[in-house]
This record gives sequence, C-alpha cells and structure tokens, in this order.
Amino acid sequence: MDAAGGEQLSLAAVRDALVRLEDSVVFALLERARHPRNAPAYAPAAAGEGHSLVEFFVREAEALNAKAGHYQKPEDVPFFPQDLPSPLFPTKSSPKVLHPLASLVTINDAIWKMYFNELLPLFTVDGDDGSYAEIVALDFACLQVLSRRIHIGKYVAEVKFKDAPQDYSPLIQAKQFSDGPADIQGR
Repeated sequence: MDAAGGEQLSLAAVRDALVRLEDSVVFALLERARHPRNAPAYAPAAAGEGHSLVEFFVREAEALNAKAGHYQKPEDVPFFPQDLPSPLFPTKSSPKVLHPLASLVTINDAIWKMYFNELLPLFTVDGDDGSYAEIVALDFACLQVLSRRIHIGKYVAEVKFKDAPQDYSPLIQAKQFSDGPADIQGR
C-alpha cells in the first residue's frame, strides 16, 4: 500500500490496493500449482541447522531483500525478521500513516503454517519432479504476496479508526477486539 505522492489514505485507496493484489495472488498460486508437491523440499536437512530447503531459501531471500531496502513498509512483513541485516542502500522513507504499534502486528507464523499444511496440499498433486529450487522460489512468491495482501489489513484498521475513533477507542482501551475479518466494504 503506497500512500506516497500525497495520496490520502482512505478506504477506497486501501480497497484498490487489495483488488490489485488479487491477480498477483492468483497468478502466484497458479504458477506453483504447475508442479507437484515435491515433499523433499520441505524435509529438514540433515546438515547445518536442520532447516528445510524452503526455509533456507526464504531466510536467504529475505536477507538479500532486506539488504536492498525491502521490508520498510508496514505491509511488507518478513517471515524471519530476526535474521534480517540492515539495508545497504539508502531507501526513501514512506509516509507514516499508521500507528507506530502497527509494525508489531504480524500473522506470518499463521500464514506459513496455513500455506504449507492446508493450502499447498489443496492445489498441488503428490509427486516429485526434482525441481526443488524452482518450487521453493515459487513458494516464496506465494508467501510474500499472501502476507502483503493480508497485512494491508493494517491500513483498513487505521482508516476505520480515523473515521470513527469514538467507536473503536473504548474497545481498544478495554482490549476487546473483533475476531472477524476486516470489513473492507464498509458494511
């Protein structure tokens, strides 16, 4: 979600960002579905720290992305934040439109588990074509786009709070939160 360029943060702008990401989610999942599951890519390695190939790949890809300045926006949330190096190149800072605590909100652990344990078995067939490097790269693309789309919900929450702080402040102070999905349609 880019509120740069003077674009005012609004429910319509957030909705547009979510709609634009839908094609990316579908495309990433379709690309991954072209290959069988390739179970060896998910088995813990015998050597090293015991990470699977997919975990190794995601950790290394996130480290490289972080060096290039990625993960500076609230919707770009790494799966392994504890392993990230500092950016090596200057990055343009994004406008601060979210509450500072928004950066603490992440559900990537749940996304990781859901993707590998529930979603991947739904759209891949059992089998092993040996294309492990390719499929873990495709898994990484799926994980990133799913995470980004889900974490844009932070903007939904911010817009709704700013539009009606009197409705949400008492709930926040009482630490009562809805377990339901974000209502992007404003119903």
